[in-house]
Amino acid sequence: MNFSSISLSKIVAILTIGMAFTVVVVGSVSVSVTNQNRVAMGVQAHGTSIAGMTRKEVHEFFQKEAQQALKRQAAVLTYKNRHWNIAPADIDLHGNVNEAAEAAYAIGRDQDSITNMITQMTCALFGRNITMTASFDKDKLAAQLAKIEQQLHTEPVNAEAQLQKNGTIKKTPSVTGLTLDTAPIAAELTPQFEALKLTAKVTLQPKEQPPFIMDADLAAIDSVLASYTTRFYPGDRGDNIGLAASHLQGALIRSQSTLSFNSIVGQRTYEAGYKDAGVIIDGEHRVDVGGGVCQVSSTLYNAVLLAGMTPTERSNHSLPSAYVPAGRDATVADNLLDFAFRNPLPHPVYLRVANTGSALTIYVLGTKADLQGQTIALVTEGSAKNPSLYRIWKKDGQVIDREYLHTDHYSDPQET
Repeated sequence: MNFSSISLSKIVAILTIGMAFTVVVVGSVSVSVTNQNRVAMGVQAHGTSIAGMTRKEVHEFFQKEAQQALKRQAAVLTYKNRHWNIAPADIDLHGNVNEAAEAAYAIGRDQDSITNMITQMTCALFGRNITMTASFDKDKLAAQLAKIEQQLHTEPVNAEAQLQKNGTIKKTPSVTGLTLDTAPIAAELTPQFEALKLTAKVTLQPKEQPPFIMDADLAAIDSVLASYTTRFYPGDRGDNIGLAASHLQGALIRSQSTLSFNSIVGQRTYEAGYKDAGVIIDGEHRVDVGGGVCQVSSTLYNAVLLAGMTPTERSNHSLPSAYVPAGRDATVADNLLDFAFRNPLPHPVYLRVANTGSALTIYVLGTKADLQGQTIALVTEGSAKNPSLYRIWKKDGQVIDREYLHTDHYSDPQET
């Protein structure tokens, strides 16, 4: 028992002396190397020992490492099947060679002699790693990302249904809008560039902005549910008609939704492009900005009645109009009178406008099956001064509903 204790003590003492000797030897070698103007023992960079290198050699080492890294693309950005490359030269990306070389060479040299010796011995025993950083021009990176954003940016485009000359309907798919915020991308790339970790890869995630009219909105549209035409003379009034009608082009009214004429057409002002033309105000014929727009709302009124829509707001003029039969006009006025209707059908309806310069036609496109084989006609009863309007629903040639709509009251009948 006593023999074992003595033996163990000797072993510990021998090991302690051995370790101390090793430390002294290693430390002495390290100091010796350092004193010979070389990098201290134990110093590594990028997985390679650079101990014993001269200041020039260690500079060349980091220069070579930087050149090798910069042969690769700085970044590759992808979105679906598209990709963009950013080269190191595009952003003035370069390794901080001098800083890395000086940091490696300074180990065990930049303090007092005792501290330097301890640093050298510690480095020799436990090692020290030097990582070269990099720098780049952040403004040039922002410019590169801005180019990518510009190429990727897409404005949303509504799906469209066009009525062909042969009566068929041609549909154009919608386009989803894309916008890209480049600030988070720059923040993601910066630490990778500064660590010279190339090639940095980023999957772009632009914000999607769906259009108002999607492909699904028009999927079931297969026919013209109804149309109505009114005629006019070219001129300022005709220009107003064309301008107002253009705002109705491609309007979608989803099932159970309502369309407001004033909301979709907007204010009739000179700034909006409208001209002075004949109007009816307080039972008198006058000239005012936007004259003729009521012909558009009245044409729309007749078209949607024939398509089975439900009027929710409508007023007649104080005098009958020449472009539609008495009792079938719909007057509008900014901030005062509106025409609106609701779509009661299961599927959306879609408006198309045709303007020849002397005739305005509004088509209501929809799903034929929604009318369940019914046809619609408009019948006016009573005098021209006090007409009553009915909507007649037929199926298989038989009247199935006679819907009373309204009775209007006009002043002395005369044409506008």
